[in-house]
Amino acid sequence: MICNHENCKIVLETKGSKLYRCTSCEIIFTKASDRAILDQRQRYADYYKREKAHRFGFILEMVVRMFRFSRAVKIFLAAPRSESVLDIGSGRGYTLYFLKKYFGFEKTVGTQINDNAYRWSKEKLGLEIYNDDLLDLSFPNTFDVITISHVLEHVENPEKYIQRISELLAGNGTFLIEVPNFDSWTSRLTREHWLALDLEHHITFFTPRSLSLLLHKYNLEIMKIRTFSIEYSTFTSIQSIMNLLTNTDSYFFRWLGDKDCNPKIIFHMFLFTILLLPCLLINVLFYFSNSGEVITVTAKKCQK
Repeated sequence: MICNHENCKIVLETKGSKLYRCTSCEIIFTKASDRAILDQRQRYADYYKREKAHRFGFILEMVVRMFRFSRAVKIFLAAPRSESVLDIGSGRGYTLYFLKKYFGFEKTVGTQINDNAYRWSKEKLGLEIYNDDLLDLSFPNTFDVITISHVLEHVENPEKYIQRISELLAGNGTFLIEVPNFDSWTSRLTREHWLALDLEHHITFFTPRSLSLLLHKYNLEIMKIRTFSIEYSTFTSIQSIMNLLTNTDSYFFRWLGDKDCNPKIIFHMFLFTILLLPCLLINVLFYFSNSGEVITVTAKKCQK
């Protein structure tokens, strides 16, 4: 049965919202009554800008594309003989594009509710993309690989998604998931200043234990679990500490997208430079712990 969070307790109060931890499944969540915007599609209407469906400037977009290629490599190495893949919340589709072009995946399918990113994936990259939520879609066949990266924290009831993923995953298929780690060292240190809190978009949070319990419940056996991400860990740590020190709301991260000309960005750039090396080293030290910034899991669907 889907957990309905009957018994829960408050773990954090901030920015007009309360975060609750379910005493049964241990998932942390915000309640719909605390959110200004309830409709999921509306929350992400402006997530990608119209021109080329980008979020950042040209140079950073190239870096993001490089990370998407590395994600494709990771998927291929986890399931090298697979032919079909479903990427849930597939961004602009570059991971699927690289899997299809360079790694021999014959069927690459994605879901994307943002209209700009959907059109870019479909029209520019020629991918099979669906502009609907996973729970509203049906597929005629199962998939050898299913991936969901930094999406599950955005959804109202993550257990329904894991249940659906388990149904769509072929026997002995590979599942890859990545989410922010609510038990990370900067989450505990910076609390309401933690970058990955992002209550404008994130409504569900996980720890290594709560995510493991959820996957196990739906017949997904964890093969590998880490709390380190080359793409996200160090930046999340730096920006979270900068938020704490300056009492601002992820100003540097927002500047990367908006590029306003406020002179205070110079100070934030200086802080970023100072914190870069120590945050990188700390995250590397936490590689095999449960205290890194991001939970990354590779799992297999158990044969019944």
